[in-house]
Amino acid sequence: MKRSERIGAKIGFIFSHNHLYIENALESYNLKGPMFAFLLALSDRGGCSQESLARYLNLSKATATRVIVALEKEGYINREKDEGDRRIYRVFISDKGRKMLPLINDTLSEWNRILLSQFSDEEEEIFRKLLDKAMSTLVKYDRRADG
Repeated sequence: MKRSERIGAKIGFIFSHNHLYIENALESYNLKGPMFAFLLALSDRGGCSQESLARYLNLSKATATRVIVALEKEGYINREKDEGDRRIYRVFISDKGRKMLPLINDTLSEWNRILLSQFSDEEEEIFRKLLDKAMSTLVKYDRRADG
């Protein structure tokens, strides 16, 4: 790797454009920041705790709480106290939230189309494999760091 090359800056540039595109597309629905990611996660993992959602999305508990409160205020999710442990809230996607999933998925597909529009099919496949490999490396790193 070239010493002066800043891979993180390039990844950050893509991330910030991704964030802006999705936020602009969903702003009329009051879905800001990582709110859409919570809805996607809950569509597969409904009934999980706020803490497990935060871990799954790699966000702090405080950030997860703020997002969950905002989603509940908009009617996209419901929270219920856990029957076995009253300190834990279980989070469920509401019907209103479920109706947002096709729009969210369409928005993400459109973003991917824009991002990858200059790639050949082969380049896209290589790019996806390299991203998966980088993510896998970081997951292993996180596991080692957590002990």
